[in-house]
Amino acid sequence: MKAVNLLLLTRMEDPRAITWLYRELSGCGKNKTISPHEAASLCSLAHLITKTLPDAAGPETDWVGYLDGFFFSYVIEHIGKEFDLLKISSDGEYVLNIELKSEEIGEERVRKQLEQNRYYLSNTAHTIFSFTYIMSTDTLYSLNEKGYLKKCGAEDLIRILLHPSLRDYLEEGIGRFFRSSDYLISPVAVPEKFLQKQYFLTNQQADFKRRILMHLKKEEAPFAAVTGIGGTGKTLLIFDLAVELSKKRKILFLHAGQLRKGHFILDRRLKNVDIRAAEELEESPDLSEYSGLIIDEAAYLSPEKMRIFVNETKKARIPLIAAYDPLQLLNERTGDAAGSETADLIQKSCTLFLAFTGNIRINRPVYSFLRTLLCLKDHPGHPDYSCIDVIYAADEEECSLLVRHYRQKGYKLINSRPAAGLKGLSIASEYDKVLFVLDENYAYDDSLHLCCRDGSEEPIRILYEGLSRTRENLCLVIKGNPKLFLEVLSIRLGNKELIQPFESLLNP
Repeated sequence: MKAVNLLLLTRMEDPRAITWLYRELSGCGKNKTISPHEAASLCSLAHLITKTLPDAAGPETDWVGYLDGFFFSYVIEHIGKEFDLLKISSDGEYVLNIELKSEEIGEERVRKQLEQNRYYLSNTAHTIFSFTYIMSTDTLYSLNEKGYLKKCGAEDLIRILLHPSLRDYLEEGIGRFFRSSDYLISPVAVPEKFLQKQYFLTNQQADFKRRILMHLKKEEAPFAAVTGIGGTGKTLLIFDLAVELSKKRKILFLHAGQLRKGHFILDRRLKNVDIRAAEELEESPDLSEYSGLIIDEAAYLSPEKMRIFVNETKKARIPLIAAYDPLQLLNERTGDAAGSETADLIQKSCTLFLAFTGNIRINRPVYSFLRTLLCLKDHPGHPDYSCIDVIYAADEEECSLLVRHYRQKGYKLINSRPAAGLKGLSIASEYDKVLFVLDENYAYDDSLHLCCRDGSEEPIRILYEGLSRTRENLCLVIKGNPKLFLEVLSIRLGNKELIQPFESLLNP
């Protein structure tokens, strides 16, 4: 995506002409169609600016050049957060953001949107110039760094366009300034940010929150289920809901895995929210003091435990909200009837079912790689697996050496057999860099599913859990298992035939 010049883009006011010209100038191909109201707002803004800019820039000045460098309708990948117009200095330190509205929407909504935009932009820029243009009234608003919104004139916007910091502007590659994983916090990983409300919900999260709250008001004993693969933002949504509901009632928040430090901090600091490990509760929990139950990672509960929570909340006539990863890849791979039964129970029992689409924090190549790793017949493919290392260690000594090397580079080693099994793993933890060792016990069966030679399933579940929480980089160390190494390397290189030239080495 390339930056464009606002004047060049708006010389013809027909939306189709602007769309075709934008595709040519930005290089975005056929991915963008500019609507009539977008085209009208763009043209109206350009007209407002060009009435004053030539005089402000000075005689015999290339004032048209001050309208270079705008990215139009940029969307942060996976999040869906859109900016109408952005101009960014080449070093990313300064950003001009202009939002376009065809009709008046009220100053509070204008302020809220610009404030939210500043949150996303502040990850990149130290200085943010924020404006909203209302076409119907030909009005400009500006928001300063202290959150003060005021009406302003074209001269205020033009003064920013003439600002020296924006003369050297970014021409393409805007995506490198916006990592989607930076914007959705994990309440458990960074509880202070959550407690200080230093976050915003995505459009889908905000929509789900609204629908759940409406549903809770309508049903006598509502049961809302929220599902999505790791990294879609389920935990942030239900913690946000817990805080919202706790304003009027006491909420019990259960986590199906091992509680982490962040859970204990939130438990101490959140008023009217009790956070507990689900497995610690007695067979028939006493819910008399609570007005709502929220369960995170509910698919990791046994069907019997989940059934108890469903029945007890019905008896108490209080709402139940459960969030879970459907574990589709894992259940398809392992035939995990228990995991499937719990997910089926939730889906059949709930009175509102919401499914997240897309993924925010997990690395897309890693997820594609994981699918094929679990089953060689699954070939979603990805054009770039450069964030994944597949290396070989001949024995335990070499493995220890390589593991130590990667840990010094910041990789988190996921133990395939923690002392407490799956319960000992920090379910819902996320790591920028993940390291996992596959030893002689791993192999592909006749149906091309990854399995353990000793028949155990838990290492496969832990493998799935660890890899699906990878945010940036993954390293797999294959120890003493040359056949598996070549099979996994063939996935990494996208070459299904890689193993064939080495058959003689594997079967001397």
